[in-house]
Amino acid sequence: MSFAYTKEIGPGNGEPVSISLRVSGIYDNSSPRTDGAQAAYVSSKVLQSTLANARPATKTLVYPRAYVRVDSADEVVNVQNQVRALGYSVNSVAGQIRSLSGLFALLALVSWVIGGFLIIFCLGVGVSVGGSWIKQRAREVGLLKAIGWSGASIAGVYMVELAAVGLIIGVTGALLGTLCSVIGTAVFNGLQLDLLPVTAWAMPNWLLVLGALLCVPLFLCLGALGHVARLARLDADSSLRDL
Repeated sequence: MSFAYTKEIGPGNGEPVSISLRVSGIYDNSSPRTDGAQAAYVSSKVLQSTLANARPATKTLVYPRAYVRVDSADEVVNVQNQVRALGYSVNSVAGQIRSLSGLFALLALVSWVIGGFLIIFCLGVGVSVGGSWIKQRAREVGLLKAIGWSGASIAGVYMVELAAVGLIIGVTGALLGTLCSVIGTAVFNGLQLDLLPVTAWAMPNWLLVLGALLCVPLFLCLGALGHVARLARLDADSSLRDL
């Protein structure tokens, strides 16, 4: 390929010069992504030769900026110290991420608060459903007891029904949450945020999904437990008196 650069021939004057380069590979410069959309990477020898030819010999060849990629995160501090010892200012992505630790802690706290509101909501729904069952299913309890059902059996059936309702709600919420999470990772991956690298179409943690599936029916049943116990203790005569 032909690579063109400007050769300085005088103060404020230059002329185009081109050299031929052989492409040996293509590199993705999406991170740190400051080299432009069409960056070209060459050996240090070719770079020094090109820069030397582009300016008068009286000017010193300097590098205004350099990027260093370490093999592991454990080497970041050591490499930073070595570069600082050479007299350069150092800034790392790892340091920028650590500077956002307060924000990440706040986001984690918000997630716990949302989880707490979800638990309170499930308990409230359980109390509400249990209270409505006291009024709407009293006669049903009387009929079941009249044909020989025990209070424990009736309470067990109602708790299973409530758990099934909660499981349906949990499955629906988990599916919607998983879909939104997958789409969200694709959107953030497309934004190419250096401080928030996200794999596109990544699935959420299955432990969190399983926890959501179990928490909804569990706390729904806990909220209705007292009302269901009262419902199961109703006697058949009182329940069927107005039938």
